[in-house]
Amino acid sequence: MLKVLIIDDEPYVREGLKHIIDWSENGFEICGEAQDGDEGYNKILELNPDIVLLDIQMPGKLGLDILKDIREKGIKGKFIIISGYSNFKYAQQAIKYGVKDYLLKPIDEDELLDIALKLKDEIEEENKSKDNIEKNKVALRQYVLGQLILNNNINEYEEIKEALNNSTFQVALISNSLNQNNFENILKIENLILENIEEKENIDIIKLGDRLALVIRNMNVNYTYKILTKLKERLDKALGGNNFIALGEEVDYINDLYLSYRNAKKLTNNKFLFNRLEVASSLKINTKNIDLDLSEKEILENAYTYVEIGQDDKLTESINMLENLIRAKSYKENESKILITKSLLDFEDKVKKDYNLSAKDINIGEDIIDKIYKEDNLQDIIQVLLEGLSNISKEISINSNNSSIKRIVKYIETNYYKDLKLETLAEIFNYNSAYLGKIFKSYTGESFNTYLDKRRIEEGKKLLVEKNLKVYEVCKLIGYKNIDYFHSKFKKYVGVSPLNYKKQKEAEQ
Repeated sequence: MLKVLIIDDEPYVREGLKHIIDWSENGFEICGEAQDGDEGYNKILELNPDIVLLDIQMPGKLGLDILKDIREKGIKGKFIIISGYSNFKYAQQAIKYGVKDYLLKPIDEDELLDIALKLKDEIEEENKSKDNIEKNKVALRQYVLGQLILNNNINEYEEIKEALNNSTFQVALISNSLNQNNFENILKIENLILENIEEKENIDIIKLGDRLALVIRNMNVNYTYKILTKLKERLDKALGGNNFIALGEEVDYINDLYLSYRNAKKLTNNKFLFNRLEVASSLKINTKNIDLDLSEKEILENAYTYVEIGQDDKLTESINMLENLIRAKSYKENESKILITKSLLDFEDKVKKDYNLSAKDINIGEDIIDKIYKEDNLQDIIQVLLEGLSNISKEISINSNNSSIKRIVKYIETNYYKDLKLETLAEIFNYNSAYLGKIFKSYTGESFNTYLDKRRIEEGKKLLVEKNLKVYEVCKLIGYKNIDYFHSKFKKYVGVSPLNYKKQKEAEQ
C-alpha cells in the first residue's frame, strides 16, 4: 500500500478527499491528515508519505513554502496541489518543486483517481529501478570483496574500497559435508543465511567454489561468534550432515581481508581437528600455552602409567594434553588416526605380556579400530582412546585383585627399567613415602630399593645370556645409569661380575 497524506485547512475538504475514491481498493492508504501548513510540514517529516494532497493557501506555512523546505531536506514524495482558484504563477512555482499535478476545487473524482494511479505506476517503476541499482551496487561490492579475499589486484575499484575502508573485517567460511559441491545445496545454504541473519547490512555473502564466505563488517567479535553459532544450529537442523563454520581473525584494513580469509581457510582445511566446536576461531582455539617440544611418546608413556596404577583423573588429563598437542601441531586426519590406533595396539601388546591378559579381556579389536577410522573429528577419536585405556585399566585392576600394594608391586615388575623412586611411587599412588616403604617391606619382605635391584638384576641375567648383549647395553636397558654401580649390584646379588656370569653360562651350554 502506498501512503497518502492530506493537508487542507477545511475539514469538509479533508473528509471529502478521504472518501471521494476507494483508496484501499486501488492500492493506497490514508496515513494521516493535517489542518494547517505547520502541522502538514511536521506530518510529512514524520510519516514520509508517497503522495501528498496539498492545499496552497492555509494558515501557518503556505503550500509552496512547505514544498521548498521539504525538497531541501531531500524528501522525494509526490505532491498534488489542490486549490480553490486558478493561478498560473502558483502552478509555475509548484512545477519548479516537482509537483505532479494541479487540481482545482471542487475535485473531480475521476481526474484524481487517474492522477493517483499514474503516480502509483511511476513510484513502482522508480522502486524497481532503485532495487536494481541497489542490487548492482551489492553485486559489485561482493565482487570487489571476493577479489580482495583472494588477494587479487583490483585497482580500478578504488572508490568502492575507499567507501568500505573505515571498517573492521572478518571472514567466515561455511562448508557442508553432504553434497557440498552441489550448486543447489550452496544456494540452499545461502537462502538459509539470508533468512536467519538480521544484520544483513553488515554481512556480504561471497561464493567460493564449494564454500560460502561471509565478509562481516563493523561487528563486535563476540557478537559475530554468537550470530554464527545460532546460524550453525539452524543449518544443522535444516540440512543435516556436518556444517562447519570457521571464523578468521579480525583485520582493520580492507587490503588485509585476505589474511582473515587465509586464517579461516586454514581452520577449514583442518576441520577434523575442530569439528566439534560450534564455530572454529582463533579466539576459541588456544594453543599458545602448549609446549610444542613435548613429545607424543612422552605424553602416552605417562598415560600408560596412569592406566597401570588406575588414576583415571590423571589419565584423562594426559589424554587431553595429547589432544591439545595434536591440534597445536596441526596433525592431518590420517596422521592422528594412525597415532591413536598405534598407541592402543602397542599398549594392548604390553599389557598382554606384563599382566597375562588376553585380547578378549582387553577388548581392543577391530570394532574399536573401525570406530576410530569412521569418526570425522579429533574429539570423538580421543574419546575412543580414553575409553579403551580406561577399560584396560579396569582389567588390570581386576587382575591385581584391586589391592593397592599388589598394583604397586606389579607396576615395579613391569616398569623396573624406568627411573623409579619410592617418593615418586608414593606421590603417584597417594601414599606418604615413609608409610609406603613400611607396608611395601611388610608385603614383600624386602625394602623398595632391594626389591627393585633384584628385579633389575634378574632381568639383566636373562639379557646377558638369552639376548647375548654386551654389559653396557644391559646396564642401560634395565635402568642403571652408571655401569660401575651396575657391576657392584650384580656382584652383590649374583656373586660374580656380569661378564664372568655371561662366560660361565656360555661354558655350561
